Amino acid sequence: MRRLGEVAGAVALLALAAWCWNSGMTTGVFAATPDGPPEFVSTRYSGSWIAAAAVCVTVAGLLAVDVLRVTVRSREHTG
Repeated sequence: MRRLGEVAGAVALLALAAWCWNSGMTTGVFAATPDGPPEFVSTRYSGSWIAAAAVCVTVAGLLAVDVLRVTVRSREHTG
């Protein structure tokens, strides 16, 4: 039962990480002018959102490693 909770937590954290990453990116489009430069698209990253995504991925990875550890240990003890 604990493993199922950790797997669900890892999946939820990965979904949260994707949301944080997308929230941390802002795209700006500067339109072309008739006698000026061509269209320019810039992307701005917000460090706090990207850091939150990195923390979520790290914790999800730790949960996945723990699930793997518990699964391997339970198989060793059952023979």
